[in-house]
Amino acid sequence: MASRAPIDDVLDNLQLVGISVSHFLLELLANKKYINHIAVKDILHNRHQIVDALSTSAEESPRTELKWAMDLVKDICVHKMVVLSAKESGYHFDVVHTAPEQLEDFSIEELAKDMEKLAPVTWDFLNTMLSARMQRKTGAVKERNEHQLVAGMDSDEEAYWEELGEGDLEGIISGLTNDAESSLENQRKAKALLRKVTVLSIMMRSTNQRSNTLQSLVGMFLQSTHTPQKVIEMLKRMGVSVSVNAIFTATHSLSAQTHRTLRSLGQSLLATYAYDNFDVDLKTHEHKIENSTESLKHLTSGLMFPLQHCTSQEDLRSLPKRGWKDLLSLQPDTPNLSGLTCRDHFNSWKFLTDLITYGPPYFTQFKDWLREPELVEGIPVVKTPTMAASAMDVSNSTVAGNIQSVINLLEQGGIAEPNSFDDPEIPDISEYVVMFHGNLGTGKRLQVVQQHRAIENSPWDRFQHVVFVPGMFHLKMAAADSICLMRDMGVLRPKETGHYGSKPGFCRMHQLIGYDGICHRLDCWRIEARKRMNYVDLEVFAASEPSYEDLQAMADSLARDYVADHKIRRMRNKSAAERDQQHENGLLLNKYVLLFEELSYAMNIGDIGRLETCLVTWILMFKATSKHKYANTMLEFLCNVHFVYPEGLKHAVRYHILIKPTGKKGKLRGVDWCIELNNLFTKGQELMSAGDGVDVVDGVEEGAMDVDMDDGRDEHALIEDVTVEL
Repeated sequence: MASRAPIDDVLDNLQLVGISVSHFLLELLANKKYINHIAVKDILHNRHQIVDALSTSAEESPRTELKWAMDLVKDICVHKMVVLSAKESGYHFDVVHTAPEQLEDFSIEELAKDMEKLAPVTWDFLNTMLSARMQRKTGAVKERNEHQLVAGMDSDEEAYWEELGEGDLEGIISGLTNDAESSLENQRKAKALLRKVTVLSIMMRSTNQRSNTLQSLVGMFLQSTHTPQKVIEMLKRMGVSVSVNAIFTATHSLSAQTHRTLRSLGQSLLATYAYDNFDVDLKTHEHKIENSTESLKHLTSGLMFPLQHCTSQEDLRSLPKRGWKDLLSLQPDTPNLSGLTCRDHFNSWKFLTDLITYGPPYFTQFKDWLREPELVEGIPVVKTPTMAASAMDVSNSTVAGNIQSVINLLEQGGIAEPNSFDDPEIPDISEYVVMFHGNLGTGKRLQVVQQHRAIENSPWDRFQHVVFVPGMFHLKMAAADSICLMRDMGVLRPKETGHYGSKPGFCRMHQLIGYDGICHRLDCWRIEARKRMNYVDLEVFAASEPSYEDLQAMADSLARDYVADHKIRRMRNKSAAERDQQHENGLLLNKYVLLFEELSYAMNIGDIGRLETCLVTWILMFKATSKHKYANTMLEFLCNVHFVYPEGLKHAVRYHILIKPTGKKGKLRGVDWCIELNNLFTKGQELMSAGDGVDVVDGVEEGAMDVDMDDGRDEHALIEDVTVEL
């Protein structure tokens, strides 16, 4: 007779006391009295084997035997989905009260973290299902497929990266490893994360219609790219976007909030304005008699900036003119013990920077030793908020158009003629001024307005409150146009002489001046090294391993002896036999390109003191190159700022002639640069013509909430760069 197993004794004892096995297990697990009992711990430790045993020993079909487990998972997922889609989770997007902060602060990464935290089971389930093919790979197959993944992307991925372009890849490559396999793995993870967020967002909206953050963001992006309404409606039915009406509601909400912000800033009187004209060709899809007129529209765009750097209303009180003084004493520039002025120090730094950056590889070891030139008077690096005003159906190429533009911009800022409205919120600006930035043509027309209206009775009619501030970006373009490099152009750009001989554009000229100056300064290093140590070229000079102190001393010498100064006049007074005209021309060319480099550096770094000393020199160069309008405008502007305006207004103008769209060091820009960027964005909206049922002013009104200068956290960047950010 076979011996009895211990389990038989246990079963007999349970039957003897009248307790079933199921009741025994349930009581043991449910009663807190036994929570630390060794039997409970053993059951919990082996729970996976117990579940597997239950599934293999059941007589029902596999679908029936696992139904209880599926029901359990469903209950967990449903509960977590309700929690995730609830208002308390923070992902309800109220389109009626849409705020710019909702778009700016949105982050796919944060949304993914919240989803994983609040619904971990669903998140893990999606992660498994979206990577099912990868989960089934065996070791050998996985190794082979990973090798193929590195060797080449899928066709759709190749098309995507090819379309993205080399320029846009720079920001991506800098954030990824150089290893190809790791790079593709990061891309795969980013796409999987975006897909999981999208699927869960669709589930959230199906659970709660108000849980529509991702859909609202996608809808705003589709609207900004002028996606057809039928496509938006299709995506809405798929759960990926909100409806067209909801998008229009959010757009109007953003526009209304922007107008309130503009009005609040304008009525504080601590705002500066900028405007410029742009042309839009409004193509008509359906030709009618009503829209048979000229389709080219001359419009005007505007921007507003808050005044910073401790500027107060008292600083903006206007005073009459008091006189004129010499501009040469703006910034004292006394030579030091080495005989170097502030400009000489910059030139020495530029000589040394070019050698370390573009010279033989030996010199790159001194890159960390370089120190930027000392600031003469720096503008504090504080991010400048930028608010785009509604575009105006006004052509500011005329005096009347500039009058309308100024009045319209002030109205958007909540400022109007004091006697025209009985509104206590409208400030009286008869004793204050408002700064307007623009190009040379804008300043000239505003000056004509003030001259022709000088006999009017009220300060408002005389335009007494308008103070024009010239744009530094346009001045920099004029400076680039003043330097002639026709001879060097044939050497550096032999295949592009036709472009440079006609209309090269600022970008080409800016690059040419930079490259040409680098070549000339490196040649000066070669000549000085041959003079001092009889080295035939820079490679031999580098082989001698000079110290940083030796290089600094040579750079100071180059700044004194290889850049034209007052001694050039004595050289030219010599007889023809004694003169070296080629050397004289080389000194002058070094001076001109270094002046342009110093102007660019001062603008980018925000050194207003250095910028003003550069402007004094450029005024003379503008006169010499027949750019008399720029010379006269900048001369009058500097005289007004330093010898006419009171100290407070002088401070406000000088510290806001450059702004910081990103708030980063070395990234300051002229205000007119920002208005040109605004025009570029506004033109890209492909405005519909009146013949298509949309009024021109209504069509461009969305410009008040479409443009954001601060480094691109708008809806375009959120959608297009989402995988890059991950």
